[in-house]
Amino acid sequence: MINGIIIGNDEIKRTHLTHLIHQYSDLDIIENTNSLKNLQNSIQNHSIDFIFLFDNFDEIDVFDLVNCWHSEIGVIIISKTPELAAKCYAYRNIIDFLTLPLDAARFMKCVAKICSTQPLRATLTAEVPQNDHIFVKTNKKLTRVNYSDILFVEGLKDYILIKTLYEEYIVHANIGHFTNHLPRHRFTRIHKSYTIATAHIKALTSTEMEIGSHIVPIGRFYQEKALSLLNLKK
Repeated sequence: MINGIIIGNDEIKRTHLTHLIHQYSDLDIIENTNSLKNLQNSIQNHSIDFIFLFDNFDEIDVFDLVNCWHSEIGVIIISKTPELAAKCYAYRNIIDFLTLPLDAARFMKCVAKICSTQPLRATLTAEVPQNDHIFVKTNKKLTRVNYSDILFVEGLKDYILIKTLYEEYIVHANIGHFTNHLPRHRFTRIHKSYTIATAHIKALTSTEMEIGSHIVPIGRFYQEKALSLLNLKK
């Protein structure tokens, strides 16, 4: 799962960006705001992978903001001033620069870059000790599901299907929010409707992945990320 935030003062520009994201990507936008306070709360309460940052704050230098955020969070600067692009090279966590007005073709390249940087940043992150299981509410009771048993999670509108080595569970949940609570070094989202356990990958092509005895599709914008799980390149 790839979670992002949009921040900027111009609501019309933010709305247009949201439209592009929905039309051309599977990225999940956790917050769309003009408030730095709301942005900081989202960073603290969610696992954030990237921030679309508009360069339209009168009293704040956007590059000062970039220095405030953890280096694991990728930043995409959006500006009407092309000359600022050269300055981005000095910042390790700025992964792209987009010039206004936004172009759909250029935006799709940006999405591909966001997806391709996720595995790299994951390898630089020290693994934090976590529980080896999660409890899910199904059939009116809380059931323990071991992470090592999960093959994949499939989104079914307002529900998810958790497929394990032994059973399957239907849970009332959003796949994005559920994936957010799984260990990131053990699970990865490869499609807007599928999150898989990397330990159970048996084989893959550019469009499909074999998980146990199941075939799971790879989303268009997750192809490079999926291949990188096995240290492969397209």
